[in-house]
Amino acid sequence: MFEKELNILGFSDKETAVYLAMHKIGPSAASTLARLTNIKRTSVYDILNSLLERNLIVSFKHEKNTYYSIDDVNKLFYQAKEKMSVAEKLVKKIKESPQKWEGLQVNYYKGMEGYREMYEDILRAKPIELCGWMHLDKFYEGIDMEREAEWTKERIKSGIKVKLLLQDTELTRSFSETDKISNREVRFIKPEFMFNATCFIYEDHIVFFSSGEEVTCVRLHHPEFYRMQKAIFEMNWELYANASK
Repeated sequence: MFEKELNILGFSDKETAVYLAMHKIGPSAASTLARLTNIKRTSVYDILNSLLERNLIVSFKHEKNTYYSIDDVNKLFYQAKEKMSVAEKLVKKIKESPQKWEGLQVNYYKGMEGYREMYEDILRAKPIELCGWMHLDKFYEGIDMEREAEWTKERIKSGIKVKLLLQDTELTRSFSETDKISNREVRFIKPEFMFNATCFIYEDHIVFFSSGEEVTCVRLHHPEFYRMQKAIFEMNWELYANASK
């Protein structure tokens, strides 16, 4: 119990075992913790010293023995919150700092996790506008629908406007009905121009998604390539300006 969560917070497996043992039995000697966790006593001392340095536990003397206990479990939350604050400030500073490299940058991913990672990057970038060509039916094959609903709420909250050229399917017709409340505008592509992949463009990025036999994602970062692709999108967008929904 709680092992996975503590690992996510940066605890090693052995640190997790010792921490949870103290949580279970209260103030404990190192020898007791070693016996309960099947970890060598010398290693237990190293683990305890690490937890003490991180201010997650306290130690005290009773008679001739030293005991260790969890000081305040809320410190797990406060320390994680502090790290998040530092991370947010760092990301902001990095984004605001001048970029010396203006050449081509390429990221290539395979598998469902990479597919989702590329999609999540859009939220992290917080572009003013997200544009693209999309086969919604195929795209949804690679996205968890519960996360998709959360993603859309986060996008709307961040003020990211969306303009999409979609394949004309039953799903996309239903999808477009929520355009007004979703800060989104959709236009439909003629049936003769069918394709199964998806392409997004935002903030000097061009992202290609394919959920065929093997899920594949490619992200390009290049200002000139982006400007060209954005111009092509706008031409397409104007072409379908009078397309009825």
